[in-house]
This record gives sequence, structure tokens and C-alpha cells, in this order.
Amino acid sequence: MRALVLLLSLFLLGGQAQHGSDWTYSEGALDEAHWPQHYPACGGQRQSPINLQRTKVRYNPSLKGLNLTGYETQAGEFPMVNNGHTVQISLPSTMRMTAADGTVYIAQQMHFHWGGASSDISGSEHTVDGIRHVIEIHVVHYNSKYKSYDIAQDAPDGLAVLAAFVEVKNYPENTYYSNFISHLANIKYPGQRTTLTGLDIQDMLPRNLQHYYTYHGSLTTPPCTENVHWFVLADFVKLSRTQVWKLENSLLDHRNKTIHNDYRRTQPLNHRVVESNFPNQEYTLGSEFQFYLRKIEEILDYLRRALN
Repeated sequence: MRALVLLLSLFLLGGQAQHGSDWTYSEGALDEAHWPQHYPACGGQRQSPINLQRTKVRYNPSLKGLNLTGYETQAGEFPMVNNGHTVQISLPSTMRMTAADGTVYIAQQMHFHWGGASSDISGSEHTVDGIRHVIEIHVVHYNSKYKSYDIAQDAPDGLAVLAAFVEVKNYPENTYYSNFISHLANIKYPGQRTTLTGLDIQDMLPRNLQHYYTYHGSLTTPPCTENVHWFVLADFVKLSRTQVWKLENSLLDHRNKTIHNDYRRTQPLNHRVVESNFPNQEYTLGSEFQFYLRKIEEILDYLRRALN
């Protein structure tokens, strides 16, 4: 009888462990539309990502720039895994981010969201004036007042994410991404792991690390807990088209399909205030023209890919 109980317990635990990989963005019973049924927080009022509408962003001159320490070149080995939804890199606790209010956050992991499917070539989670960028990078941190990420992830002020967009045009190869991208071939299938030797997160981020948008939101994947202080950088990372293509087409999910469009739709702002620490000088009378110009560029880029 005791053996039977033990076997049943192991079966249930296995089912719970597997459940984390069951959610998807667009397929199956637990697609994005059904997340709130299994993860109630996903139906909350402070969800992420959002559309950053620049005419409604409040400029706050008292917001200082972020103080990033340990982001420069780090020696050692850094685990990298295909978790079935994205590629994730574990980060050392020596990487820290100090926000304008003095809160110190410790880095936990870094991951990416991208597009790549024929119906949508761009895959950032946040949008700016309705524009979805090619890729979005997330560096996930936890509040240093808590002993670990496991404790902080359930605390109301537990998490912070530093986000950055990727821009792709006719740029040459970004050599700071070469090592990372070359390792994608080693983690084609979910659960596969590899190791990066040496890491320089600062060079994998935009040059301007001081200007950002900030607001309070949630994790963008289940369980969607609403305890994330977001810092979305205004500057872009520049990658070559080949590098973007490799990121979009190297990994398979739990259904043995190429991971494409691993981003959540933008969520209602619900009276939240988005602030920036820089004046919005770009939004001029010509911004509507810029909006349509970017849309045309996206369409042309899609047509080029379709023809190739």
C-alpha cells in the first residue's frame, strides 16, 4: 500500500512539473487566451507587456539613470538552456541593478522573445506607438532584500526586468552575439543545455543604458505575477539579418515545432502611469509619417523574406 501511495505521489509530482511546459502562446487547451483559467494572475489589472504610447508617457526629470554593476565581462561558465519557450541564460549574482529609488536588484537570468513566423516577422513583447520590434531581451532580477529568487518571486516588490529591443537593418554581424548564437545549435530540443564560457551582458545591450521607460506590471508568462518593476530601454541593440534569422529558427518547442512568435499580446494599461527619465524629443509632427514609414519597412522586410 505504501509503495502504491509513493508511486501515485511521484506521478502527481511529475504531472505538476510537466504542467509548466504545457502552456503555449497560440496552440492547445492552455494557449494565451486560456492562461487566466489556470493562472488567475494572468487575468489581473496590472499585466505586461503594454504598448508604450509616447504621447502619454510622463517625463520625470527626478528619475536617475540605472546603476548597473557586474554587467561587464565576466569570467566563468554560464548555463544556457532551451526551456521549450525560449533560450535562457543563467546569470551570476554579482550582476546588480540599482534603480532610481535606491532598490538594489540581483540578476537571475536572461532570455529572449522573437517572431519569425510567416504571419508576423517581429516578436517584441512591448510595443512603442503600436510598433512591434524584431526581438525583445529580458534581464530578470530579484529584489536584494530577499534571500533568493524563489522567495522574491512571490513578494509584492520582488522582481524587476531590464528590457531592450533589437533593431535589424543592413547591419554587419554583432560580434558580441557571435558566441551566444553559435551555441544555439547545441540546444535545439527542449531541456537541452550548454555552457557559455565568459559573458559580457553590457555589450549585448544597447549603448545607451541610461534612458528608459518604467512602470509596474507583471511577468509576461505564467504565472503572470504582478510584482515586476519594468525598465524598458529607449535605445536598441543592432543585429544582422542572419543573426536574427538564426535566433528565430534554431530551437524547437515541446511539440517539436520551431519556436516562433514567443511573445504575449500587449495588455490594457488600466490607468497605470508610464514614466520616462528623458524628454520625448522624437515625438514631433512628423511622428505619424515615421510610424507609417516603419510599417512600410516591416512589410518590405517580410516580402524579402518570403521571396528568399
